Amino acid sequence: MKKIIFLFLSLIFTNSLALSPYIGKYELYADTKMGNLKIGTATLNLSVNDDQFIFTTDAKTESLWKALYDYSRSEKSTGNEVDGQVINNYFSVIEKIKDEIKKNYEINIATDKNYAISSTGEQWEIKPGLLVDPLSVYLALSNDMLKQPNQEEFTYQVVDQDGVKYLKFRLDGEENIEINGAEIKTSRVICDDLELTLNLSAENNFQPIKIHKVNGKTEFTMILIEFSG
Repeated sequence: MKKIIFLFLSLIFTNSLALSPYIGKYELYADTKMGNLKIGTATLNLSVNDDQFIFTTDAKTESLWKALYDYSRSEKSTGNEVDGQVINNYFSVIEKIKDEIKKNYEINIATDKNYAISSTGEQWEIKPGLLVDPLSVYLALSNDMLKQPNQEEFTYQVVDQDGVKYLKFRLDGEENIEINGAEIKTSRVICDDLELTLNLSAENNFQPIKIHKVNGKTEFTMILIEFSG
């Protein structure tokens, strides 16, 4: 398993300014009344065709835990990489708790026309500069940290169901993460507005090794366990 982790870290992006396809599998943990429990799995899948990318996530609880916490979330982000920059054109998300749909929407982005439109019918103006979504912001952050290693804060124009807003991601020191006996040096990045903490591999193109997210009253943690690409 150590070899799998190191292979992930060395191959996930063979060119720091060019996206490379991969599938990363994570264990999904949640803070519950019974403590911090492994409740399911999550998968990040990046496919690339020339300069076009499709980035998806799929997180769900295992059948054993559905009676305690039945949760699922899937996301899809598409776009292009131009000169090392991530440019989005589409984002969608479906999130369920038990049988109740909490989120279900799509957003189409027309960067050249300075607007984004939601499947709910809402339309927002894009200010000058690039626009990303809550998923592709991971790709943009990784690229920017590679290009500007001494910068301590990154700001992105991010669109979701609530509209377009600026989000700040700030470096919060270094942290060693042990995964299956392999110690990995990471940079910890925090986005206060999203209640999100990322542990990104400092030596391997700043890809996510650990993701911690507060979602309402529940805290989720994703930890990398397997890679294929």
